[in-house]
Amino acid sequence: MRKKFALIGLVIILIIGGGLLVVRTEFVKGLALDISYPFMYTFDKITGFLDYISQMVSSKTELIQENNQLQKKIELLKAQIIYLKRLEDENAKLKKQLNVVDRYPDFKLITGRTIGYSPDNWSEYVIINLGKKDGIKEGNIVVSNGYLFGQVYQVGEFSSSIILISDKNFRVSARCKKTGEFVLFQGKNEKEGQLIFVKPEQDIRIGDIVETSGIENKIPEGIPIGEISSISYEEGNFYKNVKVSLKINPFKTEYVVVFIPVLQDEAKK
Repeated sequence: MRKKFALIGLVIILIIGGGLLVVRTEFVKGLALDISYPFMYTFDKITGFLDYISQMVSSKTELIQENNQLQKKIELLKAQIIYLKRLEDENAKLKKQLNVVDRYPDFKLITGRTIGYSPDNWSEYVIINLGKKDGIKEGNIVVSNGYLFGQVYQVGEFSSSIILISDKNFRVSARCKKTGEFVLFQGKNEKEGQLIFVKPEQDIRIGDIVETSGIENKIPEGIPIGEISSISYEEGNFYKNVKVSLKINPFKTEYVVVFIPVLQDEAKK
């Protein structure tokens, strides 16, 4: 009987001790969790922050690369716009140059570009990219923007020099558009020319357009040269002093048109 009670007591003691051990272990675990929580919480926040920083840096790098690519595309588009604008301007200039084609059926018109200027101060001429290969000959008239530009002075195989109407050595037979008076035009400087040997009785008027007369061979008539800007006369002189304002600036001229007589072009063939 005593043994039975002793056994029962031992079991009870083991049950109570085991319960106490379990309770103690759970307490210790909870205590450990409470102690480790701040560290685990801080570690989690730091890890999350580092992930955020990593993603932000990665996103910034991608944005910078994307921005650089967009900048390149923008610059390329700007270059294309400039190129298209230049083509548009060139087309407009060429159309303006070729508006005179139908007015001169006896001449073949060839469009060229200025590629050089006079290297000295003694003469005024420009160089164009047309030469013998294009049928150009000395004496051919050159026009720009509808106004007389000059005359072919020397011809090479691939280029030609043009003496400008502003050169003092340039002369051409002309007439006043309104009155029909025949005159002789001579170059003076970049801004103006002059009419020489104008007699006092000739009907010359300020504002009248001076144009080619067509009397000279290979020079078409009716090509504007400039506008009479002033007229003066001193008693006792043989001729009037007549100045002509020029309408073109050779240093801003890009395209020109060379007039080739049809007979000259046919002779070439």
